[in-house]
Amino acid sequence: MANPVVLLLAITLLVLLVVGYGVLVTLPKLVWAQLRTVWRTFGRAAHTPPDPHGEPAIPAYLRVTAPRDLRATWWDGLEQHERLMGDAERFMVGRVSDAFRGPQQGGTTGQGCLMLFLRPAFLLTAVAVILTATALSILPLLFALLVWALCCALWSLWWAVGAAVARTGRALRRGPAPCPYPDCGRTIDRPVRLCPTCRARHRQLVPGRYGVFHHRCRCGTRLPAVLGGRRLDACCPHCAKALPAGYEQARVVVLVGRSGTQRAGVHRQALAELGATPGIEPPLMRTAGTPVLWYDPSGDAYGSQESVAALDVLRRAHGLLLVVDDHAPHSDAVHAVTRVLHILTALPPRRRPHRLALLYTRAVRGDTTAVRAQLDAAGGGHLLRALDATGIPMRCVPAAALGGTVRWLAGTAGTADFGESMTPPPVRPAENTTFRFPRHRVARHTLLLAHLAGYLAIPLALAILQTGALPPSAFFGLPGAYDKWRHPLTSSVRQVDLTAAATRDWPQLSASYSAPGHPPSAALPGHGGYWSVKGSSKKGNWLRMDFGMPLPLSEVSVDFDPDSVTSFFSPGADVEGQVGARTVMFPSGHPHEQKQGAYLMKTYGYDDPVPEAVDSVRIGLGSAFAKDSRDEQRLRLREFSIRWSSSDALRLHPADGGRLAVENATARDLAITVRPPLLPAGWHATLVGRPPRTLGAHDTYEARWRITAPKGTTGRAPVAYAVDITEDDHTVTARCLALLTASAAAEPLC
Repeated sequence: MANPVVLLLAITLLVLLVVGYGVLVTLPKLVWAQLRTVWRTFGRAAHTPPDPHGEPAIPAYLRVTAPRDLRATWWDGLEQHERLMGDAERFMVGRVSDAFRGPQQGGTTGQGCLMLFLRPAFLLTAVAVILTATALSILPLLFALLVWALCCALWSLWWAVGAAVARTGRALRRGPAPCPYPDCGRTIDRPVRLCPTCRARHRQLVPGRYGVFHHRCRCGTRLPAVLGGRRLDACCPHCAKALPAGYEQARVVVLVGRSGTQRAGVHRQALAELGATPGIEPPLMRTAGTPVLWYDPSGDAYGSQESVAALDVLRRAHGLLLVVDDHAPHSDAVHAVTRVLHILTALPPRRRPHRLALLYTRAVRGDTTAVRAQLDAAGGGHLLRALDATGIPMRCVPAAALGGTVRWLAGTAGTADFGESMTPPPVRPAENTTFRFPRHRVARHTLLLAHLAGYLAIPLALAILQTGALPPSAFFGLPGAYDKWRHPLTSSVRQVDLTAAATRDWPQLSASYSAPGHPPSAALPGHGGYWSVKGSSKKGNWLRMDFGMPLPLSEVSVDFDPDSVTSFFSPGADVEGQVGARTVMFPSGHPHEQKQGAYLMKTYGYDDPVPEAVDSVRIGLGSAFAKDSRDEQRLRLREFSIRWSSSDALRLHPADGGRLAVENATARDLAITVRPPLLPAGWHATLVGRPPRTLGAHDTYEARWRITAPKGTTGRAPVAYAVDITEDDHTVTARCLALLTASAAAEPLC
């Protein structure tokens, strides 16, 4: 490898090999790896892992799983990129080692010098390949993100509807209720619902991350989350005991007393008088159609202020039965009542019990007045005054009448029905049901199709833009911008008004009749006035413009004075052209309209396209709607224009002697074709020299013709120059008009 020519050739071949391997091998591998990652994530269903919140429900795909899949797709693609680029680098190092391995044992020669040239080539190739692969991967990801965002927006709207329905249903029902079991009694804001198939406990059966109107249990059962959820079995979220149906509608009556033994006797006696079996769990019964919870806290619940404050059931009680056997101020019974009164005083008025009953165990019989008098005579006036200070309706009852007292506290007084126990069925343990993992076929395949649409978006968009199937203003003007980028000369074409440069010699204007002071030349652009046929004695007047030779016009514009147009129909004017003795009819073009009132529009002019080259244009005032010449005499032609299209990529400068300077006004080379000039009949032009095929940027070429005029020519004749510009099989034309004399003296009109 000592020969520098061989070394240079080896470096060149290895550089080409590195670049070719990166473009032809690494780039397709990167794109294929990304496609395979997308298919592995969205094309095949993946198992849903256990929920981190412990809820035995399947999370909603769009809300929870889809962001994770999209993030995994992107990061897995980046890892594939890193691995494949490492393979490309190892391939380069391996080729260098194989080419420059020396004859010594394991020795290498020239690798350091060679890597000095190959490393920049590899880095440039790697950057280009990674940017290309990333661009091809980002667009599908953006499509998938857009679809996911739209689906999330619809899901959020659906969730708002479901949440509003759920909140409305909870607002119409009563508020949170206490657990009916004496050893619990805590407030239940939302009961735990049991799956009817596998008995799994669902704590979040509301519109949320697991679904809107339905949740899907991991066993595959669909559970209602908005309407119908109350039909499922429920249990307390605190003690996990079964809750009877309708427990939240129960009227709670709480027993307050000194010791648990004393309260237990009163509790059993009241249950017996209500007709319920003593010792039922929970002590919930239905009396006259109304659920009543006869609640006695377990243990020494009223032994301290802290234990009383921990009783949530007091804040949900409809009535309280206060049991007093000793009226002394320092007795345990009075202390228990005082602690409860402290809790009631701290509650807002709407949260306090509706009724109170004081059970004086030493009074065996008598009405409330007699029991109250007996308690007051025994020295319990302080207790009565404390109860009266609460402002809650109160009764003093003897130990004999408990059933009626409980009914009065519950608000069902006057009913003689016996209570019916509302004991719920026991909670069955969760069954060992095989979990059915969701496949989310529709949602996953939707995101998969979004990714595939992203891969096909670029070629499909290019095909649509290439064919020009869309209007230029579609998609915020993207087709027009693409056509301008692909055909930059298209934007250089503009409409040129030839009548704005009219002179006395061109065009030749004539009219069948002109009112005094209103000749046809008054309607030329820039001239003040109008052409009128007022005073004409005949119908069908006309104005004619003679160009002296056929011109490739694009349109003819005619504007009448709106005040002179009295009809709501188009003004009585017909525009036509002539080529020799042949008449060319112009199709109807864009009208010029003026608003008349709220709904009517009055047409006062129009732009008519010219289908072919004509040597004269005639504006006739005849109309099928005009009954006589008076309709024509009212019209005032304010302005008329004749236009042709010309590109300003080239600037044409006619000069004397049949010369034409062609100036390239752009910063790029243009392919040009100089056309022979258009001349009137009898005039001839012969090109001198051969024009170039390409005109450089900001360069100028001067074409020259030998022009001969007919014998006896004294005036000036028009000549039209045209140069075609071609780029990417798209051709535009730059045009210019001039007036020539017989001696080839030129007057430019462009």
